[in-house]
Amino acid sequence: MRFNVPLFPLLFQYRLQVALTTKTYFQPDEFWQALEPAHELVYGYGYLTWEWKEGIRSIAHPMVFATVYWVSELLRLGDAGVIYGPKVLQALFAAIADYSVYKFAQKYYSDEISQLTLMCTVTSAFNYFVSIRTFSNSLEMTLLICALNYWPLDKTAGQFNMLNYSIALVLAAIACVLRPTNILIWSYLGVALTVRQRSFKIVALAGAIGTIILSLNALADIWYYQRLTFPLYNFLKFNIVESLSSFYGVNRQVYYIVEALPQLLTVYVPFFFHGIYNSRSSTLAQSCIFVVFVYSLISHKEVRFIFPLLPIFHIYAAISLCRLRILSRPKLKWTFLALLSLLNVPLALYASTTHQRGVVDVTSYIRTTPSIESVGFLMPCHSTPWMSHIHRPDITAWFLTCEPPRGLSHSELTAYRDEADQFYDDTELFLRMHFPTVRGNETEVARFRYDWPSHLVVFGALEEFLISYVGEAYVECKRFFNSHVHEDPRRRGDVVVFCKQND
Repeated sequence: MRFNVPLFPLLFQYRLQVALTTKTYFQPDEFWQALEPAHELVYGYGYLTWEWKEGIRSIAHPMVFATVYWVSELLRLGDAGVIYGPKVLQALFAAIADYSVYKFAQKYYSDEISQLTLMCTVTSAFNYFVSIRTFSNSLEMTLLICALNYWPLDKTAGQFNMLNYSIALVLAAIACVLRPTNILIWSYLGVALTVRQRSFKIVALAGAIGTIILSLNALADIWYYQRLTFPLYNFLKFNIVESLSSFYGVNRQVYYIVEALPQLLTVYVPFFFHGIYNSRSSTLAQSCIFVVFVYSLISHKEVRFIFPLLPIFHIYAAISLCRLRILSRPKLKWTFLALLSLLNVPLALYASTTHQRGVVDVTSYIRTTPSIESVGFLMPCHSTPWMSHIHRPDITAWFLTCEPPRGLSHSELTAYRDEADQFYDDTELFLRMHFPTVRGNETEVARFRYDWPSHLVVFGALEEFLISYVGEAYVECKRFFNSHVHEDPRRRGDVVVFCKQND
C-alpha cells in the first residue's frame, strides 16, 4: 500500500489539529489503561488499577506510549512531551486509519465509493471524538483496516498473494494482542478463506505467525510483571468464567443495534443499514454482523467495543450513498453531502471541546500550581486523568477507589458496594468513618484511612454538602466548567477545587 503524498499529510494535519484541540474526557480506559501504566513504567510513579495487579492486561499497548515518554525524556521536552507526545502519536494512527480505509474502498469498490467513504470517515462525529484518543480500541481500528488492505477477500480469491497474506496476519495478530476480542472478526475471515482456498499452507502460516507474535508478547509481559503470567488467559477468566465484567454495567441484548450503531454513525446510520443489507452476501459484511451478534450475547457492552469496525461501516454507508438517485445530479449531490457532513460538526466540536472538560482542566491546574502539596478527589473513581496528566511526584494524591470483588457468589456480587459507592450511599457517614475531624490532631489522623489534604476536588453536585461539612476549614479557590448536563447525577455541575485554610 503506497501512500498518496498529497492526501496523507492532509489527513495527518487534520487529525493532529483535532488531537491538540480535544480537551474533554470520554471514558477512563483512555488514561487509566494506556497512559497511566506507561507513565508509571517510565517515571516510576502513578496508579495501577487492579487489572495490572492481577495481570489481566498486556503491557503491549502501554509500551507504545512508554516509548513516547522515553523519547520525550531523551529530547528533554518536559511536560510538553508528556502531555502532547501521546496525542501526536495517536493522531498519526488515526490518519493512517483514514488513509487505509480510503485505499481499501478504492481497491475493492470504485473511486466514487472510496471518496464517499473518506468523506464519511473524516466528517464522522464519533470518529472525530474517539479516533485520536489513546484507547486500545483506537489502535485496534487502525491495525484492523490496515490488515484488511492486505487480506485476500472475495474479490481477490483468484489472486492470492502469500506476502500480502503474511503482512495481514502480522497486523491482525498484533491487534488481537492489544484486544483479544479482535480475534472474532479474524476467526470468521480466516475460516471463510480456508474454505475458499482449501490450502493447509494458509492455516500453517497463520498458526506460525500467531505463535511468534504471542510469544514475543508473552516475553514482554513476563519482563513487565517479573513473573510468568498470561494476560490473555486472565482476561478470559475474568470476563467469561467469573463474569465480573458485568460489575461495570449490564446492557440489553439489542444495545448495539438501537444505541451503539446510532452513536457511531449518527446521520450515516440509515445508509449503513441499507449498504450492509445490499452487501450481505460478502464475507466482510457477514464478519461484521457476526462480531456484533457475538458482542450482543455478552452482558457488559460498550460502544467502543465495536468502534474498530467503524471504517468498514463507513464503506457500507458510502455504498448506499452511491446508489441514491439524488446523487446522480451534481448540484443536489454536493448539497446533500455537505448537509450530511455539517450535521456532524456541532456534535463533534461540542463533545471534543466542551462536554466533560473540567475533569481534564483540573489536572492541568494541579500540574501547574506549585502551592498544591496534596490533593484528594471526592468523586466517582477514575473521574479524571491521573499522573499521566498531573505529572508531579512531589505531591500526595488520592481518589475514591472502585475495585471489583473477587471470589464472591452471584448474590454477593449483586450486593457488593465499592468504596466510591459507599461514599455516595451515605456521604456523611463515610467521612466520619474514614476521615478525622477536619481540624484533627496528628494522633487522631493515624487511625483513619484518609487525611484532609491541602486541596479537595469535587463535582458541583457535592459542593453544598461539603461546604456545610467542612465549615471554614476549606474555601473555594478554583472552579472549572465541566458539562451542561450529565446522565450520572454524581457528576453534574462544575469541577470545584477547595483549598485548606491555615489554622
